[in-house]
Amino acid sequence: MDTYLTMSEAARRIAVSRISLRRSVDREAIPVFEDPLDRRCRLVRVADVDRLRQPRPIRLASVGPGDAAA
Repeated sequence: MDTYLTMSEAARRIAVSRISLRRSVDREAIPVFEDPLDRRCRLVRVADVDRLRQPRPIRLASVGPGDAAA
């Protein structure tokens, strides 16, 4: 069974503001769920929130021939 956090709990878990979390959720396309007991409350899965804190590769611009490698 999945475990869920409110947006506030999730923001505290990864030490960011709720606004920053919301931007990350939008950018990363993490699903947000409605709390069945409070339709105003939004929930996210713990696994999805933890995935936000995982390092991911940086996309580097391709370097053409003759360009100095960074």
